[in-house]
This record gives sequence, structure tokens and C-alpha cells, in this order.
Amino acid sequence: MTAAAGLPAVQCSTGPFWAFELEHSMDALADAGFTEIELMITRDPRTQEPEIPLRIARDRGLKIASVHGPFLVITKTVWGADPIQKIKRGAEFCRAVGADSMVVHPPYLWERDYARWLEQEAGAFSAETGVTIAVETMYPKWVAGRRMRAYRWLEAKALYEACHLVAMDTSHVTVARQDILEVYEILAPKLVHIHLSNNAGDGRDGHLELEKGILPLDRFLDELHRTRYAGVVSLELSVHRYLQRPEELVQMLRRSREYVEQRLWGRSKLDKGLPRG
Repeated sequence: MTAAAGLPAVQCSTGPFWAFELEHSMDALADAGFTEIELMITRDPRTQEPEIPLRIARDRGLKIASVHGPFLVITKTVWGADPIQKIKRGAEFCRAVGADSMVVHPPYLWERDYARWLEQEAGAFSAETGVTIAVETMYPKWVAGRRMRAYRWLEAKALYEACHLVAMDTSHVTVARQDILEVYEILAPKLVHIHLSNNAGDGRDGHLELEKGILPLDRFLDELHRTRYAGVVSLELSVHRYLQRPEELVQMLRRSREYVEQRLWGRSKLDKGLPRG
């Protein structure tokens, strides 16, 4: 199945494939019918320069359409510690692989220069480089029922007001104890990238498979279709339990891709036991 006219292909992120060899993760994505992927920059040196992932993707008929910068705690030193320099290097990486967007994390509370750059310079930088910089929704930590925050702009309205363009992660939004439909409504005018997964509602960032969790993903995707959302939808699904079960992994990825495509493109809806909300 190919993307409907005028709509982007559904992507899948390599981020959850951290325990897989890069070739094996892209094999699974190609076998599941994806044509575009989101590449996560990790501690694996093979993801940090464009030549190797670009070759592996091309050999499998995949396009690296977007990149997730190294903004996780475990990748805080990848491409240096300065988040602005990470973004500048990431833009060069994107141009080298043919990606037109990069997902980044919001600043920590103490990262004033980075916050100022996102507020005042990111839009011009995107226009100059041709690489969209989308700031992702993040979440606080909950300790004994108390909200402890490290990031700026955890509320959807604050992120919307501060950033030129934004990315929404349905699992992150749920951990932040916000409603995905309400957050979508707030962010929609600036929203260019969605990380789609389910969540158990247990306070953990589980990135569950679409059929496992509490989120009304059918209603969410129908709302994307109704409002003619034209940005990226990238599946970001936990896959560690499939490390020794490659055939089941491909089946799960294919089933998830088809379900999202049917909802987004308004064709006859699949009925495969996926969430009905």
C-alpha cells in the first residue's frame, strides 16, 4: 500500500530498536511494508554519520524521511553536549540522507541559551536549511504523587507558544496526565510530527503497541483525518520482546501500519482487534 495522493507515508521510528542490529531493524521495517522511516541517532556510532544508515536504508528501498536527534539522557554526549550544535549537525545529517525534518527535545530548565534559540532563531534556521525543527512534548517525573519537572514547556499551551513547530508523542502526553485529543487541538496549527503509540496509563513511558493500552487511538486518528492533518505520523513502538521473534515483529509492524493508513486515508476500516476507544 502506498500513500494516498497528497498525504505523507506512515513512518516508523528506529528508536525502540536499540537492541537490534541496524540492518535487522531496517529489514523488519521493509518487510512490514514501510517506505519511509525515522532514524534515531543513538550511541551506536553507525547511526551518527549519514553514510552507513543511508546505504542500509537504500538497499532495502527505505527513505530516511526524518531524524530524531540525540537528546535522550543516554545520548547526551553524542554530537557534543551543546543542544544548539547538536541541531546544526543534525541539519547537516538530514540533508545528507535526504530527510526534511528533525525531532528535538525541549530545553532543560537550566538551558537558557537553548530555550532562547528555539524561541527566536529556530524558525529562521529551518527556513535557511530546509530542515524542519520540531520540539517534542515531554513529561514530568511523578514522585509520591508530586510533579517534578526538569524540562521547560511541559504543558501543551506553553510548548505551542514558545516554539516555531512542534512534535507530539502520545505516550509522553499520557505520562504527563494530559488528554491526547485535547493536546492535539492545542498543538494542531504548529504540529508537524506525531510519535504514535499506546500507553497503559500507569505513569510509565511504555510506547506500547497500538492494540495494547488505554488510549482512544481510533478517535485520535479519525480526528487527524477529519482535520486534514498533513504532517508526519511515525510509529514509535516498543519492540524488545520481539528480539528473538522476527516473524511476529514484522506481523505486528505491518498490522499497525495498515491500521493507521486506513484511519488516516479514510478508506474502509480494518477490524483486527486494534483499539476502538
